[in-house]
Amino acid sequence: MTESKKVLIVDDEPPIRAILTRWLKGWGYGVRDVGSASEALDIMATEPADIVLCDVAMPEHDGLWLAEQVHAQWPRTAIIMATGRDDPRTVRTSRTLGAIAYVIKPFDPVMLREALDVASGLAPFRPPAEPR
Repeated sequence: MTESKKVLIVDDEPPIRAILTRWLKGWGYGVRDVGSASEALDIMATEPADIVLCDVAMPEHDGLWLAEQVHAQWPRTAIIMATGRDDPRTVRTSRTLGAIAYVIKPFDPVMLREALDVASGLAPFRPPAEPR
């Protein structure tokens, strides 16, 4: 089922995008990756993804801004937020903007895979946990 799911990775760090691309392709996902929110919207306009895996902290427009845009224009696209900081306010904002999962960097492949399974409809939805 995952081979039909397209994931758009949005992160301003090329090494992170390369690792994520390798993992996701290995798990059977179709993958595109871009380095900014603006590039992500350009891709979504021509080739919408099923899942957007988006870094929170990016220059120009951050991932929360992008999540809001994606959720408004492509409400069926699942959004997974990724960040290096475990901030309760950001988790709450992500939920409000439609994110179905929130993963912390450095990535734990098991947790990332679980988030992708939920986004793909292969596992039941559980709202992102509140950081303590």
